[in-house]
Amino acid sequence: MIEKGITRLDKRIASKIEDGDLVVELSPIIKNNLKFTPRPYQIEAFTAFNYYLNNPRLRAKPTQVLFHMATGSGKTLVMAGAILELYKLGYRNFIFFVNTDTIIRKTKENFLNANSSKYLFKEQINIEGVNVNITEVDSFESTNTDDISILFSTIQGLHKKLNAPRENSITFDDFIDRKTVLISDEAHHINALTKKKHSASEKENLTSWEHTVERILLASPENIMMEFTATLELSHPSIASKYANKLLYDYSLAKFREDGYSKEVQTNQVDYQPIQRAVVAVLISQFKKKIFASKGILAKPVVMFKSKTTIESAEMEKAFIDEIKNLTVTKLEDLIKLDNEILDKAITYFKELNISLQGLIDEIKEDFSEDKIISVNSKNDTDDKQIVINSLEDNSNEYRAVFAVDKLNEGWDVLNLYDIVRLYDTRDAKGSTPGKTTVAEAQLIGRGARYYPFQLEENQELDKRKYDNDLDNIMRHCETLHYHCSHNPRYITELNNALRQIGMFPEEKVEVDLILKDEFKETSLYKNGFIFLNKKVKNNPKTLLEFQEPTIVKKHTYALRTNRSASTTILDNTSVKQNKVQANFANKHHFSIWDKTIIQKGLNKIPFYKFSNLKQFFPSIKSMHDFITNENYFGGIIVEVTGLQKDTNNLSSHQKLEIVISVATKIANEISTKFGDYRGTKSFYREPLRKYFKNKKLSFSVNTNTTAETGKPTMRNDIPQEYFVDLNKADWYAYNENYGSSEEKFLVKYFHDNIDDLKEKFTNIYLLRNERFFKLYRFSDAKATEPDFVLYMTEKKSDDEVIYQLFIEPKGDHLLYNDEWKEQFLQEIEKEAVIELYESQQYKLIGMPFYNKANREDVFVEKLNKL
Repeated sequence: MIEKGITRLDKRIASKIEDGDLVVELSPIIKNNLKFTPRPYQIEAFTAFNYYLNNPRLRAKPTQVLFHMATGSGKTLVMAGAILELYKLGYRNFIFFVNTDTIIRKTKENFLNANSSKYLFKEQINIEGVNVNITEVDSFESTNTDDISILFSTIQGLHKKLNAPRENSITFDDFIDRKTVLISDEAHHINALTKKKHSASEKENLTSWEHTVERILLASPENIMMEFTATLELSHPSIASKYANKLLYDYSLAKFREDGYSKEVQTNQVDYQPIQRAVVAVLISQFKKKIFASKGILAKPVVMFKSKTTIESAEMEKAFIDEIKNLTVTKLEDLIKLDNEILDKAITYFKELNISLQGLIDEIKEDFSEDKIISVNSKNDTDDKQIVINSLEDNSNEYRAVFAVDKLNEGWDVLNLYDIVRLYDTRDAKGSTPGKTTVAEAQLIGRGARYYPFQLEENQELDKRKYDNDLDNIMRHCETLHYHCSHNPRYITELNNALRQIGMFPEEKVEVDLILKDEFKETSLYKNGFIFLNKKVKNNPKTLLEFQEPTIVKKHTYALRTNRSASTTILDNTSVKQNKVQANFANKHHFSIWDKTIIQKGLNKIPFYKFSNLKQFFPSIKSMHDFITNENYFGGIIVEVTGLQKDTNNLSSHQKLEIVISVATKIANEISTKFGDYRGTKSFYREPLRKYFKNKKLSFSVNTNTTAETGKPTMRNDIPQEYFVDLNKADWYAYNENYGSSEEKFLVKYFHDNIDDLKEKFTNIYLLRNERFFKLYRFSDAKATEPDFVLYMTEKKSDDEVIYQLFIEPKGDHLLYNDEWKEQFLQEIEKEAVIELYESQQYKLIGMPFYNKANREDVFVEKLNKL
């Protein structure tokens, strides 16, 4: 158990982030060298890692940390980023170990194969001017000190190599006086000793896997072990105690699903024989493929057929191939008589596309032909097969069906798995507790529920669900994983409980209708009014009139090595330092008078300074010579060099080169960090208001055991009076209800209580709830935000018609700091926004300070009163 009064490490760091003492940011070394942009939670993980490593009071040595992150959340990308950060700290030697060869093959694709779609790094890794290669090694003797050297091994293989060493193989001696990083994937497998009670002699067992790992870690105080797992048993007292000061970052599957990074999961009970159930899944898979195609997306939904044993799986594969080959219109007509909601939708959709049953059969026979079916049940599966099964999303990969038993339960990276078919009907529950098989099935569903990224509109987030609050949108089917099983209510209850335990099901879900009031739809604002919005655009100097070149910082400092030594005399708690060398001097050096070939050589070492790349940021430069000599760019740089007087006066060519690389790296990092691929326009474009604000069917996850208001109506009988407003009588509120959070209800209550004061200065006052109807884009980098409300008001005392459009964001206490960037952006709008004029109307766009009843209402009211 965790000792009373001790706060877990991850919670301590999370508290610092929440309090604003630790800024969540992505370091340039990761931003510039990873191929994929990390997600917000991954940036949090990197922030926690950097904070811990660079905090001597917090960091234990040797260092052991654990990342507890949901299946599908991108743990391997976090590994890759951590490797880059550790390289900067002088680490070159890494051991990646896990319990199965399957995961090793997959990870080698991620780290070593630059031609793979799953490769995680940029084409050329460059760290502070050094081109870095990633190399696979068998030992750490004679490695290149500029390389990242990685030894890949199963935990069993590593244990065997070290305890029975062979020639040219790794030994325990390799770790003496050599900093090493251990990367443990699926780390729950190394806790064999931790979870069990052992005798004293058993604990001293020198041949245990866990002891082998500990022996490596303890070989040097500078060694580091990073553990990664999605299934840490924190409920186990020994595990909880072991990781209290090691659990660095915790991102649960429930949070992963809640944040929108997974598919939603639905069980589809099919009261047919397994082979017919399989064909139903094929029809639904084809339905999803057609939906994607209708939107111009070339997607290939995959179906997994899961059996209990390899023999049964082989038999079902043969039966499936025969069934598809011999499928007829008569068989299909019998099959679709099943009363099944998703199947009915699929058949209706095929009819709308004028696809006959025979045409559908022809498509299925082509798409699910024998050569597009793969089985992964053999222990002797080749590396090539493992690569195929982990690249099912690739356009060149034509497999639509996968037959498996348990081999894909861990280490399977698949995004386009849309249907899983359970080809057996047994249960292994004890009482109301889900059995091991059911729990494993739930975990497989969690793995298969990774989101398949797609984008229909430029303002949509590529890798997150888009239609949670648009239940009637047909694209919701492309955000849903269906688990097809027999009709067995007890099993479904057990499966749902298991899914709930791992976080794939919310406690309760409610669907509601948000409806615009008829009287609002009769107003001039609704019929003829506008909403002004900005756009997300490519940061392209050729097409963007608002483009501004980044400013290059001109003044820098650089400290030369002095090779100074000193002796210290201790006298009565005082110390006197006797330096054998002179004190530091500082001299300013101008790049404008240095040899231009030295500056060019330094820039050549950093990929950022390729001329084609520089032109994206500085379109006005004519050549590299212009960039190096022009005082607006590198020609204006002055470096204050500190060191010994004789050195700072007369810098060698090598010292100048090192200075150029150091300064150029800082500038490149600064620009690439702050200057993204996109920006939000300062021009706001008018759109008809009625185009955006409509009736909408909403879905909410509601936990009845909490006092949280989200998803609950304002006009319910048991609502606390502090939230209650009779919205039927509120002619200024455009919708029939408010299902928002407590702060959102407080905001509506505020307007209810103060509407008469507003009406003294304004007319035509309307508050509209933004249920993902529109987004705004931060000017600097196009980061999106969705203000919860927009308020319209027309000035009474004005010759022209002056209409105010206010963007309003209520914010809970826990988000006031984390979302501070949104408030800063909203408040920039009033000063920066450029809007189109419309006839005699004048619009004023204003982003309001956050509304928070307890802590910020006075700030909000002060701004409102100044209008």
